[in-house]
Amino acid sequence: MKRLTFIMLAFMVLSGCSNSLPKMPEMPKLPKFSMPELPKMPKLSMPSWTKASLPSIDIYKPTILQGSILDIKDVDQLELGMSKSAVMDLIGSPSISDPFHNYQWDYINHSTINGELSIHYHLKLVFSGDVLSEIDKSGLDGLSSN
Repeated sequence: MKRLTFIMLAFMVLSGCSNSLPKMPEMPKLPKFSMPELPKMPKLSMPSWTKASLPSIDIYKPTILQGSILDIKDVDQLELGMSKSAVMDLIGSPSISDPFHNYQWDYINHSTINGELSIHYHLKLVFSGDVLSEIDKSGLDGLSSN
């Protein structure tokens, strides 16, 4: 079997090196041919009532209210020296109740209305004991009076 493989391999190598095959004659060159220009045809369109249309799909964007909802009129009524219960009666309980910072109440809101209008604000109240000692309204830019 090895001898037959060697003979076939030798035959293929030797026959590949010989240049005994006749060359093919060259093909004659074809003349250049160009298509004549056709006249422009008007575009035809179907009447609008025959065209199929897909129903429109509106994406539902829910109103998402997260945090404390404050009224700027109520926030403007806050005064230094008010008690915690008076503040809670006026604007409600804080968004965050932190047991390590009992002296600070944070009212935070991040809301999206109909997926478009975003409302973000942060009100910080600081107490000394049971008395309101500091009001930080710097984060109330997103809150407007209605």
